[in-house]
Amino acid sequence: MSLIQALILGIVQGLTEFLPVSSDGHLVLVPFIIGWDEPSLAFIVSTHIGTLLALVFVFRKRILELIKAVFGGPGRERDRHLAALIAIATIPGALLGAIFAASVEDTFERPVLAALLLGVTGWALLSAESHYEGRKEKPRPEGSLNVLDATLIGFAQATAVLPGISRSGTTIATSLWRGIDREAAAKFSFLLAIPITLGAIIVKLPDMIKEGTSGSGGAMALGIAASAVTGVVAIEAMLALVKRRGLKPFGVYCFFALTAGLLTALARG
Repeated sequence: MSLIQALILGIVQGLTEFLPVSSDGHLVLVPFIIGWDEPSLAFIVSTHIGTLLALVFVFRKRILELIKAVFGGPGRERDRHLAALIAIATIPGALLGAIFAASVEDTFERPVLAALLLGVTGWALLSAESHYEGRKEKPRPEGSLNVLDATLIGFAQATAVLPGISRSGTTIATSLWRGIDREAAAKFSFLLAIPITLGAIIVKLPDMIKEGTSGSGGAMALGIAASAVTGVVAIEAMLALVKRRGLKPFGVYCFFALTAGLLTALARG
């Protein structure tokens, strides 16, 4: 992989990890449409280091509050409750990721499947947004999140092991179906990304080290840096956009990406 490819794919990862349009799906489709070789799974996971750094940077104060709540004394019950919900919501993705890791890797070699699953993401975003806007009840704040919410959001996150299914998209969409406020849904989704992303990085660390020492270390480092910088921008943009515009623009975009992927596949026979 050339440095320019690593830079572009790192930017793609940073932008699409936090916008609800599936970063893994784009890391499969973008090279396919351009005509590049598919990036290795080790490179894809390594760019998640960058987006993890972006998450930690943007939410550093909130993360510190949650850590203090878990290991601190009384008076932080609300933060302890949120930390417990994050742990509960992480379990389904961690279990399914461990069980189906080998079979899921094959899907990263199927651009058409990634395009079709982007269509599924688009449908989920538009459906959730329509349901949210049609509710008569007042949106629920972060403090109203409960174990059932966390469990359902966790199973939604688990589906994002497939390229084309957006992790942030499915978790935010599920939150909207549960009547949770858009901004609170987005923040919970981003905090929930931290443990599952860290786990994926740890699992694939041997492969990343092997690939880095075989001559791809520079490309991986550049991909990590690019995804970190653009990830910070994407998080801030997503928090602002989801509050003002909701998920519909992203749902429409997913269908454009679906069309582009299918047209490219048809053109190449």
